[in-house]
Amino acid sequence: MATKKGKRPTIQDVARESGVSYGTVSRVINSHPEVAPETRARVQRVIKKMGYQRNLGAQMLTTHQSNIIEIIVMDVHFGIELPRMGQFVNEAGYSTLYSECTLADFGLTLDKAAARLVDGIILYAPKLQMADDDLLAMSHGIPIVRRDYVIDSKLTWVGYSQEHATRLAVQHLIDQGHERIAEITGSLGFINPRLRHDTWLSILTSQGLEPGPSYAGDYSTFSKAMKTGYDGVCEFLKRGESFTAITVVNDHAAMGALSALHEHGLRVPDDVSVVGFDDDAIAPYLIPPLTTVRFDFDIQNKLASQFLLEQITDPNYTHHQHVLIPDLIVRKSVQPPR
Repeated sequence: MATKKGKRPTIQDVARESGVSYGTVSRVINSHPEVAPETRARVQRVIKKMGYQRNLGAQMLTTHQSNIIEIIVMDVHFGIELPRMGQFVNEAGYSTLYSECTLADFGLTLDKAAARLVDGIILYAPKLQMADDDLLAMSHGIPIVRRDYVIDSKLTWVGYSQEHATRLAVQHLIDQGHERIAEITGSLGFINPRLRHDTWLSILTSQGLEPGPSYAGDYSTFSKAMKTGYDGVCEFLKRGESFTAITVVNDHAAMGALSALHEHGLRVPDDVSVVGFDDDAIAPYLIPPLTTVRFDFDIQNKLASQFLLEQITDPNYTHHQHVLIPDLIVRKSVQPPR
């Protein structure tokens, strides 16, 4: 049975054409397991033939669910990581919506998410330090997972241990014989740079070493990170600081640092050793290839998505936190000081 020309086919049209009930078509559309394989195949053929698309607006009004996960990013631009974050919830049958905000409009962003009836939120807010009760009150009861290392929170989050990451980088340089280790980091208002800075200081002082110079910049975008690395080296040299090694907030900042060192006639690793963070795709192709601490963001994104889907579907869900441990990837940007 065909629909009238120009009329959008309905679920009832699909049911009549397939010779099954409305409920059976609904179960097929929603991938319910209790449908005979031959019936499922017949309904799917009719859906394709008629060009049927479910009315999401009506579904939302009926079920108060949208099959939409919102990814909210605060104070940074996430760039190429966004598709990876969305892929895992997409594979589970959800659509993704992406929002960027600052702390000033965070509440409004959550209000809009509630108005859209999104089923859950993945929050990447590496600067946000907010009490759990306040965050829960603002999120209107929407399941939420933070893709951050927020050790003071009892809500669900997944993140890499910044203390362990810093220990890997700094101890590797100390083991190579470096005693004057500089630091180029991100704004200390961000959670990760603050933890790394404090750990850098602690390791050096605990081993009787005087901390080298420190520079804090902006790493919220790739271009700003590269400028931070470049400006940090230039500032050290302008001040006449002494150092034989540098830890740099991420690999894009390390790229800027390498450029500045080269411009000033300093060779890496002969004159200065450099360690980055992330193990970005560019790291092996820098000159020299960059020693760096590896954060596997695919694992972090997958776990954040998995925990959110569990929270959405499990009425007995219990919040938990998941600490990831990074690895040191040794390449050619580090050697003992001359």
